[in-house]
Amino acid sequence: MANRVGPSDAAKNIWTEEMEAKLLSGELDLLVHCLKDMPTRLPVGCALGAIVHREDPTDAFVVKESLRGQYSDLAQLPPGSVVGTSSTRRKALLALRYPQLVVEECRGNLDTRLRKLDDPNGTYAAIIVATAGLVRIDMAHRITKRLPPSEFPYAVGQGALGIEVREHEPRTQTMIQRIEDPLVRKMCIAERSLLRTLQGGCSSPVAVNCTTETPEPSASLSVARLRLEGTIIHPQGTGQVSAWAAADVGDDNAAEVLGAEVARRLLEDGGKALLEEISHFYKNQSV
Repeated sequence: MANRVGPSDAAKNIWTEEMEAKLLSGELDLLVHCLKDMPTRLPVGCALGAIVHREDPTDAFVVKESLRGQYSDLAQLPPGSVVGTSSTRRKALLALRYPQLVVEECRGNLDTRLRKLDDPNGTYAAIIVATAGLVRIDMAHRITKRLPPSEFPYAVGQGALGIEVREHEPRTQTMIQRIEDPLVRKMCIAERSLLRTLQGGCSSPVAVNCTTETPEPSASLSVARLRLEGTIIHPQGTGQVSAWAAADVGDDNAAEVLGAEVARRLLEDGGKALLEEISHFYKNQSV
């Protein structure tokens, strides 16, 4: 799958590579990432040591301050309303679900995006951002609606923090495992396996929804039953393919297998053709 990388994505990749070089040299002992921005393939010598607390992974619909009280849902916005986002996935989902709306680029940190949104002379009626980001900066009160993952699936790893370490460093590994969330790790490893199998990046139009179910009666206490659904969306919203699978997951390997299985089903159910179509679309965009 062709991975479209914009200026901010390229800068982010360069920063990550610089930090990983410092990690491998011993200058740093660990790196803390927003997991959704962490590559699914790590350099030789680096490992995903722990995945800690996950905030709500959903996306948030945030309406312009002056319009609060008038609109509580994307579907209520008048046709032609401008919705801002910087995410390829969100743009694709908006084009698919709400073709009557106009989607425009909205970049910057959350404070900057909110300022652009509320500008009386600005064009945005609303923006779509990660719920977790607003919660972490104590701006959850700005959330108009948390978009249900069944309708607006989220990015792989969204809301979670990942700690990257050097491989074969038992002291560091032991230290960070104390703050790891075992269930979150299982869910995120499965999500990342799906994306890696599809050969997508954090800017690819791939979305997921991972939930827990009741495990088989014979399963041990360390096992969680996960249901993982993956979706590939054309950037212009002209098509999508979804697939899911469920399994009892007790370790990283089982989580990897679940993610790969969902990816396989996606590819077999039309995802391969859609990914080729997306690749051609991006090539034409870059010409």
